[in-house]
Amino acid sequence: MTWWPLPAPLVLASTSKYRQAQLARLGVEFTAFAPPYDEPPVAGLEPRQLIEHHARQKAAAVRAVYPQADVWILAADQGVVLDGAPLLGKPHTAENAVAQLLQLAGRSHELRTHVVLDTPHRQWQETAVAQVRVRPLTRAEAEAYVARDQPLDCAGSYKIECAGPWLFEAITTEDPTAIEGLPLIAVARLLRLAATAR
Repeated sequence: MTWWPLPAPLVLASTSKYRQAQLARLGVEFTAFAPPYDEPPVAGLEPRQLIEHHARQKAAAVRAVYPQADVWILAADQGVVLDGAPLLGKPHTAENAVAQLLQLAGRSHELRTHVVLDTPHRQWQETAVAQVRVRPLTRAEAEAYVARDQPLDCAGSYKIECAGPWLFEAITTEDPTAIEGLPLIAVARLLRLAATAR
């Protein structure tokens, strides 16, 4: 039995196992669908703008698959914003993950997650921001952590839900679930807004 029934079918624009597990915690029924969108670089957009752009484009790509359907589409994008650096996304390789961690070591950065809830009648958006301070790291420590958690598909190259806390000095955020990939407080708020607006 669904704990929180929604008035329309919900499609998660992601096949990420992390985001699926998180969304399931809210007790809503949903279908996971990989958006046909490759997150290409976009000239002229700042890192914060690029995260929002990718989330909106993911929602639009899935909406194109369901143009006439009364479904809700939930999309999100996450990235690391570090002053003076291009947007840091998923490292994909162990070498890149170690390089990301060493770039973040001893510094503070923003982990930003932008969420889009697209319904046939309206679109809601919200951004969750976490201020993350990574402690100084040696290369050996970064390599050992990457070998342990394999954060190759995680923006910033860390997993807070695994051994990631060893890396940090402090994290400040209004929505700690966002660090795992999907800000559940924001998602729940958007779902409530959409349900009451019908």
